[in-house]
Amino acid sequence: MKIDHIGYAIKSIEKSKADLEKVGYKFGELIEDKDRNIEIVFGEKDGYKIELVAPRDKSGSPVDKIIKRIGNGPYHICYVSTDFENEIKQLQKENYKMIIEPAPAVAFDGRKVVFLMKLDLGLIEVVEDRI
Repeated sequence: MKIDHIGYAIKSIEKSKADLEKVGYKFGELIEDKDRNIEIVFGEKDGYKIELVAPRDKSGSPVDKIIKRIGNGPYHICYVSTDFENEIKQLQKENYKMIIEPAPAVAFDGRKVVFLMKLDLGLIEVVEDRI
């Protein structure tokens, strides 16, 4: 697996995006994931890719608890997998617990993503490689 990006849980896409643009990040288009009730935008600087993730509204989203617990900031590393099912099984053998089941994601053109947690390391996301 290779690192794709670092995910940041934030309250406001526009404010965080504006702050990061001041230090040289370039951003793509805003993506609305209505299924997860989040907004996402990917940015890049010097080959380093980040994902800003914010709630779409006050009705609840997966990042609400993270923002409440740690505030705005990085919360996951995303890896791209060329062997999605087998690498998930391997991570589970290494005591990663699946906390969000594999499902298609709007932000990745319908490719599956899964979230796994290991208490002493934190949260990771694994996304299917392009086929």
